[in-house]
Amino acid sequence: MKLMKKVLQQMTAGLVFVWTHKLVQADIVRLMDELDCRYVENLVWFKKNINNVPVDQPSPYISSSKEILLMFKKGDSFELRHQRTADVIIDFEQPTSQWIDSEFTEPKPPAVYDMIETLLPRAGYSEDLKRGRLLELWAKRASPKREGWIAFHQRKNNDNASVKSEGMLCT
Repeated sequence: MKLMKKVLQQMTAGLVFVWTHKLVQADIVRLMDELDCRYVENLVWFKKNINNVPVDQPSPYISSSKEILLMFKKGDSFELRHQRTADVIIDFEQPTSQWIDSEFTEPKPPAVYDMIETLLPRAGYSEDLKRGRLLELWAKRASPKREGWIAFHQRKNNDNASVKSEGMLCT
């Protein structure tokens, strides 16, 4: 959270997308409000196993088969394009064995990046700036680099049975 707070203190305007689970959704909204970011919208990733059965993760009341992408806005000086896409993505969850050794969280569906790039058409690669203005914190190491994105991923190493972070890398 420290890294996100530092980024938001420097950011004057833009959108912030945060993946969360239903149990901590309200906490994330409160935290972002404290950082002067207003809730805008959400997108749900309905997860299916490779055998086409919905993921069934334990939860205190009703089991969970989704992750929620909360969208927040800070400032007003940017173009936000209206979309006519659904607010639910149905996609397969990668088996944990494919990513757990190198990542803290699972890879997200590529359709999410397409949605963000459509929503923020002027945030992609700029010839004038010679870079993009899309920033992903905690990106996946194995994910293909997308034009216009600056991606940071956190290193993960197994040291005996414990997991430790060795810092952030920029790609």
